Amino acid sequence: MAKVGTRVQEPAFLLLLAVTATLFLRPAELFQALDGLPIYEALIGGCLLFSIPALQARCSWKTLKFQPVILCVLALLLAIGLSHASHAYIGGLVEAATSFGKVLVYFALLVVNLNSPPRLRAFLLTVTTCSVIAITMCVVDFHGLIDFQCVEHLADFDSVDDEGEVSHILRMRGLGIFQDPNDLAMLIVAAGVLCTYFLMDKAQGILRFAWIIPIITLWIGLFDTRSRGGLLAAGAAMMTLAVFWGGFKMAILCGVLGVCALAVMGGRQANLDLNDSTGGERVQLWRDGFDALKSSDILFGIGYGGYPDVAGLVAHNSFIHAYVELGIFGGTLFFGAFFFAFVQLYQMGFRSYPNFDREALRFRPYLGALLAGWCTSMLSLSRCYVVPTYMVLGLAAAYLHMAARSSARPAPLATWNTPQALRLTFASGALFVGLYLFTVMFA
Repeated sequence: MAKVGTRVQEPAFLLLLAVTATLFLRPAELFQALDGLPIYEALIGGCLLFSIPALQARCSWKTLKFQPVILCVLALLLAIGLSHASHAYIGGLVEAATSFGKVLVYFALLVVNLNSPPRLRAFLLTVTTCSVIAITMCVVDFHGLIDFQCVEHLADFDSVDDEGEVSHILRMRGLGIFQDPNDLAMLIVAAGVLCTYFLMDKAQGILRFAWIIPIITLWIGLFDTRSRGGLLAAGAAMMTLAVFWGGFKMAILCGVLGVCALAVMGGRQANLDLNDSTGGERVQLWRDGFDALKSSDILFGIGYGGYPDVAGLVAHNSFIHAYVELGIFGGTLFFGAFFFAFVQLYQMGFRSYPNFDREALRFRPYLGALLAGWCTSMLSLSRCYVVPTYMVLGLAAAYLHMAARSSARPAPLATWNTPQALRLTFASGALFVGLYLFTVMFA
C-alpha cells in the first residue's frame, strides 16, 4: 500500500510544479494562441485529484492543532464567511467563499505535496527559475533590448515643478498578477532571497557563482520598479539574513549602511516621506478604513471585498485591510499565520536535527528572510487574499512540519492551545493598536 501511495502522489507533485510555474509565466500572455484555455484550472484540478488521499490524511484536528500556520489559514475561510454573515449578506458570502476557496485549494495542495527535502529543493528551484525568467523579460523590455508585447510599463506621477508642470516617471511592471510595480518588487525581493540561497550552496562548487547573474538582474529590476516598499522589503530581508548569520549586531550594521545608502541614492525610492502625495494618500486610505470599522463591526469586519466601498481604493496595507474587512477575528487569523511561522522558525534554533537533510536545514535563514521581505512588502500592498501570499505561507508550513518530524526528539514546534491563543491575541492586539495610532498620527 505504501508503494501505491507514493506512485499516486508523484504526479500530484509534478502537477503542483506546473501550477506554480503558471503563476509566474502565464502561458496565455506569452502565447496568444493559448488565450482562453483554462490551463491553470486544468492543472490544479488534476493535482487535486491525485492529492485526495494525502489531503484526507492531513485534515484531522489531531494533525491541525500541531500546525497553527495551517489552522490560521483554513480558519480564514470561516472569518470571510462571518464577515458577510454578520451583515446578512448571503450572496456576498457565497461569492467570497468561492473566491477564497480557490486560493485555499492551492495552499492545501502545496502543504500536502511538499513533504520531503528533495521536493522542497525542486519546488524552490521551480519558483526561482520561473521568477527570474519573468523578471528578466521585464528588465529587458524596460531597457528597450527586446519588445515583449505582454509587458507594458507604467508612467507614474513623480512631481510638480515651480511652474506647475507635472512630471512622470516610468516604472517597470511585470506579467499577470505582478503587473503592479510594487507587486513586481515584492516578487523580486523573494526571488533575490532564493537566488542567494542557491548561490551559497557550496556543494555545487564553482557552478553556484552562475547565480550572481540573475541576482544582478534582480537588483536592476528592483530599481526599475521605483518601489519604495520593495526597497524596504529588500532591507528587511537582508537584515533578517544578517541576524541569522551574525546576530543582531550584524543586523544593526546592515541597517546603518542601508540608511546611508538611501541618503546617497536619492530619487523616488529613497523618498520615504509620508507627507508626499503617495504616502499621504495611503495613510488617508488607512484612516478611512479604521473610521468605517465601527463598534458593531469590530469583531467580524465590514465584509470581504468591502474596503473600496468605504475608501475608494484598497488599503495598500494587507494587515489593515484584513482587520477592517474581516474584523479583529479575521485580522488576527491572517496575522497569526505569519506570527506562528516566525515563532516556529525561532523555536527551531533550540533543537538539534540529526535526521534532517543538511541542505533543507540550511534553508532556515532564507525562509526567515523570505517571510520578512514579504511581510514588509504587504505593509504597502493589499495582498491578503492572493495565491502568492499563501504560496509563501504554504512553503513555511510545509518546511516547519518537515523540520519538526526530523528533530532529535520529534515533536511539534508549536501547538494550538490556550497559552498560544493568548500570545497571538496579545500580539495581534498590539499590532492593531500600533497601526491605528500610527494612522491617527500621520493621517
